[in-house]
Amino acid sequence: MLEIKDLKKHYIIGEQTFTALNSINLNFRKHEFVAILGQSGSGKTTLLNLIGGLDRYTSGDIIIDNVSTKNYKDKDWDAYRNHRIGFVFQNYNLIAHLDVLSNVELAQTLSGVSKEERKRRAIEVLTRVGLKDHMKKKPNQLSGGQQQRVSIARALINNPSIILADEPTGALDSETSVDIMNLLTEISEDKLIIMVTHNGELAKKYANRIVTLKDGLVTSDSNPFEVKRKDRLENTVSKSSMSYLTALSLSFKNMLTKKVRTLITALAGSIGIIGVALVMSLQYGFTDYLNNMERGTFAGLPLQVSRSYIDISDIMMSNRQQLNPLPPIEGGVLGYEPEVSRGLSTNDISEEYIEYLETSDLNQYGSIVYQYGFTGQYYYMAGDTLYTNPRSQGSLGSSGRSYVTQSAYAYEFVNDFFDVVHGTYYNVDAHEALLVVNREHKLPKEILTFLGLPTDQVVPFEDIVGKEFKVYTNNAYYTYNGTQYVPKNTTNNLEDLKTIYNSNSSDVITVRIAGIVKTNTNLVQVNESIIYTPLVATDVLAKNNVSDVVVAQRASETSVIQGVVFNPLKDKEDVLYELGGIDLPNTILIYPNSFDDKANIVEILDAYNEGLDEDDQINYTDNVAVAVSMIKTVMDSVSAVLVAFASISLFVSSVMIGIITYTSVLERTKEIGVLRSIGARKKDISRVFNAEAILIGFVAGLLGVMITYAIIPVINIFLEEPTGNSNIANLFYLHAILLVVISITLTFIAGLIPSRIAAKKDPVVALRSE
Repeated sequence: MLEIKDLKKHYIIGEQTFTALNSINLNFRKHEFVAILGQSGSGKTTLLNLIGGLDRYTSGDIIIDNVSTKNYKDKDWDAYRNHRIGFVFQNYNLIAHLDVLSNVELAQTLSGVSKEERKRRAIEVLTRVGLKDHMKKKPNQLSGGQQQRVSIARALINNPSIILADEPTGALDSETSVDIMNLLTEISEDKLIIMVTHNGELAKKYANRIVTLKDGLVTSDSNPFEVKRKDRLENTVSKSSMSYLTALSLSFKNMLTKKVRTLITALAGSIGIIGVALVMSLQYGFTDYLNNMERGTFAGLPLQVSRSYIDISDIMMSNRQQLNPLPPIEGGVLGYEPEVSRGLSTNDISEEYIEYLETSDLNQYGSIVYQYGFTGQYYYMAGDTLYTNPRSQGSLGSSGRSYVTQSAYAYEFVNDFFDVVHGTYYNVDAHEALLVVNREHKLPKEILTFLGLPTDQVVPFEDIVGKEFKVYTNNAYYTYNGTQYVPKNTTNNLEDLKTIYNSNSSDVITVRIAGIVKTNTNLVQVNESIIYTPLVATDVLAKNNVSDVVVAQRASETSVIQGVVFNPLKDKEDVLYELGGIDLPNTILIYPNSFDDKANIVEILDAYNEGLDEDDQINYTDNVAVAVSMIKTVMDSVSAVLVAFASISLFVSSVMIGIITYTSVLERTKEIGVLRSIGARKKDISRVFNAEAILIGFVAGLLGVMITYAIIPVINIFLEEPTGNSNIANLFYLHAILLVVISITLTFIAGLIPSRIAAKKDPVVALRSE
């Protein structure tokens, strides 16, 4: 039972107020067919919209089944339209991208009815209106009469108590109009039908009650109904709600009708994703490459403890500060420490520290190589010619590094870094050496000259392997002239050196070249040289430690060697190290067994420093970690810049998708009105357009990721030659998923404003739009 009490509706346009309905009082029976007649502007459609909850009355009351609607909120009106009202429109207002069955089912999706039940119910009402055989057709495949029957079926699906028909035959021919009116008459046997029409003849023929309006007033009522007064009841209509799945379904079907536009929009939206994905794939690939490099090949490179320790991070920090200098000092100057001095410190490698390393668990995780700071004297004699220390050329003609040196590699790792070209690896328990050549089997001419070999022709391997050179200890190399010790490598003492070479003096150690090797990896820089076993170094050190020059130097606070003067850069301790007078290493190399063992070694080294003052701590250098860290830092910075640029396109595409979503709102305005008329809430309308934005974002993200995966092999082809790795660009699957999520999130945000605009649209205005 429907009651209308003193209903008024005013429209305010500018500063003027227009009265559409003025004190309407009508009561309707539960089962009757009521026709409302009147000229255009009489208020017929306004009354219908107020009864249907599409519009709000200014004052008065609408009472449904003894329940007042004065205090109804939006959600109550939405539920009211969904459960109690069925609309039949003059222009059918079917959703074009849904088939007949889906159009009819739509109202029940808002009621939370299961898929099976709503399909059963839709087929039932379609059968009732004679359209069972047309369920899978789209609205544009039906005649006008058939479309109106679909509209009636949609109105009946939720079994409402009231059917509101606005000019249901206005767009139909006479014959079809009769069919529709007969159907409505049949429905009125168990429902209240209120029909607005201009056709008085149809009203008289089919309606059992005619109400005439003029200028917003009821001028006649052919069959009035009086209601007995009852106590008002509370509203008990359950709320309507559209599920997210329904919203996605509606949007997806709408997008299918605009496949090309949707694909182009998604493709444009994917450009930013492609840019970010390519940067991420390169960053991930390079990071993984560096990690594998550090974990694999570089895991065997040593941690280094040296007497002189340079803090590279401190130097890097000072360089950054130079790039961002402070304002100049006013009126004067101020001294500062140069970068090298600032990063340079001294480690006190003591017997206590050596004992700590030897008694710790460090040997379980790696091998230790001790290098001593003595200056070696190396000689080879061919015929009557004595060849001495081969050295590289330093800057400005100064002498560089020695080409003969103690091996810096733990024996366990020699075969990890070297392949034997000829001969064998050296025996660590013998006075043996290896000749290191480059991959082309070349080496500096100074080394060939030292071994008495020609430098202008290919030297057979056999002429090298087995050669012996000699290491002179201090007693063999220095002579005392009465005041100071003088090296014998002067012209006056050269014959003495030759004589010692040919003797069996215990002051000379003979070293045999056991084999020729070359590096087997690009990741380790190995200089061409002659490297001898640690045994040679320790035996030389033992002899030098008790040599005459060392004994004399220990007893003197001034230099006892001709040409050597103590200064701040070279004190007594430094000279004793060079002479081999200190049997403590000046460099300790620790080779981890594996990458995981490296972490355990670092813990042991750090444990020694716990509780010590900063000046007493022993600092170590992990050159690999520093280098990798520096590369990663640079790479991360570059990646951040590239991602920032790529993100601009993401922002632009998001704005574009927002515009596309707003365009969709304009295109689907009538659909918004239809959804509101069957009980969709404002938030349900928002969900529909949010769902559309989400779907576009998903497609854009998916396209972006797929295109990226297609481009990556091409990028890897170009990167394989410079890096030696065929899989540098590598988009991690979690990153791919993240990018799709980011794309969805950005398009969702971009669609919020358009979806909010859609939700606020007046359903009455929306239904009138074309």
